[in-house]
Parts: sequence; structure tokens; C-alpha cells
Amino acid sequence: MQVNSPLYIAVTLLIGLIGGKIAAIIKLPSVTGYIVFGMIIGPSFLNIITKEMIKSFSFINDLALAILAFSIGTELHRVVFKRLGKTLFLVSLGDILLTFTLVCGSAFLLGISINFAIILGILAMTVSPSGVYSIVKEYGAKGLFTKNVLALVAIDNLLCIILFGLATAILQGVETATIRGMDLVIILSKEIGFAILIGVFSGTLISIILKRKQNNNKFLVLLLGIILLNTGLAIELNLSALLINIVCGAVVTNVINRKFIISSTLERVELPIFVVFLTLAGAKLDINILSSVGFIGVAYVLGRLIGKVFGTYIASGFTNLPGKIRNNIGMALTPQAGVAIGLSIVAEQKLTTSNGIITGIVLSGVIVFEIIGPLLLKQALRNTGEI
Repeated sequence: MQVNSPLYIAVTLLIGLIGGKIAAIIKLPSVTGYIVFGMIIGPSFLNIITKEMIKSFSFINDLALAILAFSIGTELHRVVFKRLGKTLFLVSLGDILLTFTLVCGSAFLLGISINFAIILGILAMTVSPSGVYSIVKEYGAKGLFTKNVLALVAIDNLLCIILFGLATAILQGVETATIRGMDLVIILSKEIGFAILIGVFSGTLISIILKRKQNNNKFLVLLLGIILLNTGLAIELNLSALLINIVCGAVVTNVINRKFIISSTLERVELPIFVVFLTLAGAKLDINILSSVGFIGVAYVLGRLIGKVFGTYIASGFTNLPGKIRNNIGMALTPQAGVAIGLSIVAEQKLTTSNGIITGIVLSGVIVFEIIGPLLLKQALRNTGEI
């Protein structure tokens, strides 16, 4: 039977809005409401939105992640790096090194093969841009702490995507014993190099058009068209849509400094897309998976949480960041959702012997971090006086 997509997307959108409103009334982030109410109408409870429906709505996930990746890229402005570059990379390095070590090491010690443990360690680095951006916008957060957090979301995800591409290509070659030497170089060049080239080209195109002061309505159509074109090319060529759109956004913000025009244009379509996306993200979460992953799921959650909080704290001690920022920046980087899920699915496709292990463990972590991450981020913003 064919899914009545308009009906169920409407249900998802309206239920998500109700959840967000209720969350706001009880002083929780709206994002938490979207996710929790999504979980209620999903397979875990009422099953109004079934697994088959969620798969049929994958286009919404692609569009939302593409817009988020583009927005991440616009945070990578050269002025930010000139002023905060050394600080940002030190903090990010501490974050990803400790997070990777704890998650990868604990997964391996608990019996996961080293190949899969490496992938889990890399996926644990990701931060949910939707979770962070939604809360920053909802509460109108502004200041040095917010700037650092947004830039670190971009850097962490960018490094994760690049490392993920390298690791999966190498591990796929090891697993099949067919990819060696120049073959591996070609695969890596295709997955990373071609993605960067497409991002640079599309970002330059947007910049040229933006300089000509296009009509705002037409510019929105063009911007969405190019973002979707990037995503479509990525799917067709088996490249990273996230990497292409991050590079595209970074090129635009550095070639022509009109970030406000970009953000104000996207704001006109972001809210309904993100409400559906986050509510569907909640619906995807199957709480039964928590019991099936057992201690490994717990190790993933604890390793990621400790890695984020203490990795950033230790690394920021080598910078001139104020104490309030140093104490709270790790908490702000705990939300995790779509990027991790998307990459885990890609990993399952490339490493065929995983049999759902990677996705199962990552989803168990996402269930936890989708709920506590926004709360920790809100508290971090409050602790630093930026909301």
C-alpha cells in the first residue's frame, strides 16, 4: 500500500510543533520536545510513523542535512580563524583525540573488532549541527562562547567527515583485500578531492550570483537548488554530501562576506524542515536497541561524554580562553544526531561484515545524546551568561 506522504508529514510536523511548545512551557529546549514526541509517535511506542514511512521520507533528511552542512560551512570564515584559529584547533584536537581514544579503546576491549572500533571512535567525534543551531537560535545566544561553539561544531564535523572517508576506504580495502597502492589513492582522491572541487565550484557560483544582488525570492530558489544539486551529485558519484556542502558554505562566506543574507534567506524555510527532520529523528530511535547493545552502548555513551567534556577542558588549558568557557565548552558539544546516523549507515554499506553492529551502537548513543545533549548545551549557555 502506498504511503500517504502529505498526511504523515503533516502529522509529523504538527506533533513536532506541539512537542516543542510543551517543552518550552516546562523550560526545556524545543529540540527535546521534537525528539521526544517523535519517539512517541514512532515504532518505539504508538507506531503512527512506521519504519517504512521513515525510509520513504529520506528526502527530508537529505535536504535538512544539506542545509545544515552549508550553514556549518558559513561558520568557517577566515576572520574567525585569524582571531581564534589556534585556539579552535587546539580545543578540537583535545576533543577528538580523547573521544576517539576512549570510545575506540573501550569498544575494542569489550570485544568489537578493531576495524569497527575505529569507525565507532570516529563517529563519536560528530556533533549534531541541528541540535546546536536550533538551541542557539531559539534562545538568541550571542557572545564569545557561542562563536567558539558554532565554529567547533563545524571543525569537529569537517575533521570527522574527512577521517571517516580515509578510514572507510582503507578498512574496506583491508576487508576485501582487493584495494592496494594507487587504487586506494584514487578512491581517497575521489571521495575527498572531488567532493572539495564540487564544493568550491558551487560555492563560487553562489558568490558570483550573490554579488549581483539577486532578488531575495529568486536567490532562495537558487540557493536551495544548488544545495540540492550538490547533494544529488554526491549520491550519484558516491561522495560525501556533507563535505561538499560544508566546503560550499565555507567558500561563500570567505569569497563574499554576506553571511547575514545567507542566514536570513535560509531562515525562511529552515523551521518547518528542521521540525520534521528532528521529529523524524526521534521517531527513528528504537529504545529496544538499548538492551541489545548492552555494555558496549554504555561504553560508547560514557566514552563520548567524558571525551567531549574533559578533552576540551584539558586542551583549552593551553589557550587563553576564559575559565567560564573552558568549563562549559565540552557540555555544549554533546548533542549528536543526523550526521552520526548518516555516516553509520554509510559505514554499514562499505564494511559489509558489520551486520548492523555499528548502527546499533551509534543509535544507542544518539538516543541518549538527543535528549541530554540539548539540556547540557542550554545549561552551558546559561553558565556563560549568553542566554
